[in-house]
Amino acid sequence: MQEDNGNSSDLTELTLLSPGDIFVLYTDGVYDGSDKEERQQLEGVMRDHYRQPAKEICNAVLEYTVKKDDRLRQMGEQDRIDDKTVFIIKRN
Repeated sequence: MQEDNGNSSDLTELTLLSPGDIFVLYTDGVYDGSDKEERQQLEGVMRDHYRQPAKEICNAVLEYTVKKDDRLRQMGEQDRIDDKTVFIIKRN
């Protein structure tokens, strides 16, 4: 059996994102994975803004999390507030 190690030209044919794809990374300060309802709300924010540029999607996600932090402060749960980072790549 012959081993195929590939070559550098194979990388040019690798498609990481197709047109219309959006790649989103965020820290646990945005969503920590513990609450299904919160995940659905965050997904709703992204769905509401997916046609906008990546910067606007990012701003919408961060605005959502700031409002969530305000609710936590009002409930006296400041210790649940964490730093936030959002990274979005959108291929047109």
